[in-house]
Amino acid sequence: MTNTPYNRWHCVCGAVLIQLCLGIVYIWSIFRTPMEQQFGWSTSDISFAFAINIMMIPTLMIAGGFLMQKVGPRLTAICGGLLVFIGMLAVSFSTELWMLWIGYGVFVGGGVGVSYGVPVATLVKWFPDKRGLMTGLAVGALGFGSIVFTQVGYSLMESIGVMPTFAALGCIILAGVFCGALLMKPAPDGYTPPGWTPPPAKAGKSIVGVYDFKPREMLRTPQYYAIFVMYTFISVAALVILGHASPIGQSIAGLTPLQASTVVSLLGLFNSGGRIVLGGISDSFGRMRTMVAIFLLCGAAMLVMQHMHSYILYALAASAVAFSFGGAAGVFPSITADVFGPRHVGINYGVVLLAYGIGGIIGPLMAAKIKEASSGEYTLAFWISAGLCLIGAILALAFKPAKAPGVDTAQYIRTAA
Repeated sequence: MTNTPYNRWHCVCGAVLIQLCLGIVYIWSIFRTPMEQQFGWSTSDISFAFAINIMMIPTLMIAGGFLMQKVGPRLTAICGGLLVFIGMLAVSFSTELWMLWIGYGVFVGGGVGVSYGVPVATLVKWFPDKRGLMTGLAVGALGFGSIVFTQVGYSLMESIGVMPTFAALGCIILAGVFCGALLMKPAPDGYTPPGWTPPPAKAGKSIVGVYDFKPREMLRTPQYYAIFVMYTFISVAALVILGHASPIGQSIAGLTPLQASTVVSLLGLFNSGGRIVLGGISDSFGRMRTMVAIFLLCGAAMLVMQHMHSYILYALAASAVAFSFGGAAGVFPSITADVFGPRHVGINYGVVLLAYGIGGIIGPLMAAKIKEASSGEYTLAFWISAGLCLIGAILALAFKPAKAPGVDTAQYIRTAA
């Protein structure tokens, strides 16, 4: 189907607005110290709320994918926004840790997960011709949202205090998600833009296939597990740096806390930029070729990290890791849609995104344990990360098309090479 009265670019505007609002999930660190001072809670106890949040995102994204098939993207996004609002409101009244964990961990994380899949799943269907760029833009907006809400959050805390800030941000997020959701509309089945046809099969190019894998069918393919391992490995490697950017910079490059904080801000920009830039590049360069480049760039940065003894050198190496990780986050939604089809991508990508949750726990924890066992040294963590990147690059190079169940391989072509 090629003709529709709906302007698909309206969907892009809605997707960006929703994701900007969901960027709230990445500003947790600005609340940690004020809550420690106000309630006397430990850093680890407060951080546990963020750990719950991160695990809830991919879990509820799967549920959101099922919900979107029943009620459409608009209502699904609004439901997610309501969950975030309820969670932020609950946090604003928290006086006990369990209230914080449930409010921010379960409800906010769950709401972000429900809404997060809506822009990704909707854009891949409206833009088969620009799938990498659009998914990169969608997930990139999440990162830029964190930059915006960091400043808003600081301003609100100075004027009304830390706990009321959660309620105020919850209202802003609900309004933004609601407005963005109104612009969302599902693409017709088989939609292609006027004048565009799927490209012919070429080595290294993304080919649109003819079969849409259901989640249970996807889980029976070796391609799913290869993608899952690749996403886990790049998450582990990158989050060694992203989760410890400030202490690593102070240890290796002798940065002051202020200098280290500027590097952390820089990483946010490169992370977001990588999602858009590398997502767009993958449309022409090929998904798996782009992933090979991402793994090699991240691995090389990890190998030289220990020798980055100045502010500029450390900032460059750490930014390369952030750019690589952002690129992977921008490319994997398109890989999922290319390999397993766009129809069930809202659910299928949620299952793939579980790898990020696993990597988000393993990477920072591994770096912390190695630091404790090595008198403050991170060298072994860098070497392990580089090794994981090498394995990831090999998996990307060796990736083969998924065989559709019940379809003759000679008549079926789908690849993310």
